[in-house]
Amino acid sequence: MALQGKKALIIGICGFAGSALRKELTASGYDVYGVDIFSTDDRVIPADMLDKHTCETVISEMIPDIIFNLAGQASPIISWKDIDLTMKLNVNLSVNVAEAVRKFCPETRMVFIGSANQYDLRVWKDELIAEDAPVSDDSPYSVSKNTQEALLKLLKDRYGLDMVFTRSFNHIGPGQKPGFVITDYAKRIADLETGRIETFEYGNLDSCRDFSDVRDVARAYRLLGEQGKSGRIYNVGSGKSFYIRDLVGHLISLSKDTTEKTTLPPKAPEGSLIPYRADISSLKEDTGFEPQYDVYETIESVLEAYRSNYA
Repeated sequence: MALQGKKALIIGICGFAGSALRKELTASGYDVYGVDIFSTDDRVIPADMLDKHTCETVISEMIPDIIFNLAGQASPIISWKDIDLTMKLNVNLSVNVAEAVRKFCPETRMVFIGSANQYDLRVWKDELIAEDAPVSDDSPYSVSKNTQEALLKLLKDRYGLDMVFTRSFNHIGPGQKPGFVITDYAKRIADLETGRIETFEYGNLDSCRDFSDVRDVARAYRLLGEQGKSGRIYNVGSGKSFYIRDLVGHLISLSKDTTEKTTLPPKAPEGSLIPYRADISSLKEDTGFEPQYDVYETIESVLEAYRSNYA
């Protein structure tokens, strides 16, 4: 699907991944616009897409060639604190977008972003997580994302809409807010180095997960918008497993103060952890995607970004 030079609309453009996607699409020749709750950017419409009338107005006036929906509530922890908001942002907003497209521009391609948290690792014991792995119901967040997929597929099949779905694994980079493992430890290191805290305790670091640089993820989204098969779900990740204790340990090794004032927990026994990673074979086969960025270099840049906040 040749979309370069055509109009792209990113919903949630001011967020971490949305900002990266904007750069990726602009560099690839797209005419990029966005929607977010607040904005003073003349290319970003300040609008609440939860409001059905507002959503219809935005889409009917713009008539984009492709829509990337990155808006939503992305935290399983927060989902327990506000179930209603989680369901509205992750289900109702996406349905509003699909319904508006159906009414005003039914040929528009839509890319909806899901999460690896949709997978049920309580029952899946294979290190390679494929798109046919069982889905989870262990949090309002996972339920909301699986409900989103199910409803959108229903609309796609009934009305012949053009949709591609992702289940995206962990992505990191400068600009990501605290609340994620790498950003939390990077901030703690910067806080310790500048005397804001004297020390800190470590949480449970004994798990293995797939991590990617957000720039690779943004490129995967663009490629799926251009070449993904309509109706298909794609894992988006690096296809590599990272032991979280090793990632955090690498950050700690870059800070003399933190090495002296904290005690990194010992490693888990060899072979005791499942090295989970995304099966990205479908993404590669359909789009030619290959990861380009080194995750260890990326986490170093995250630490430097938090240090620069205090410079």
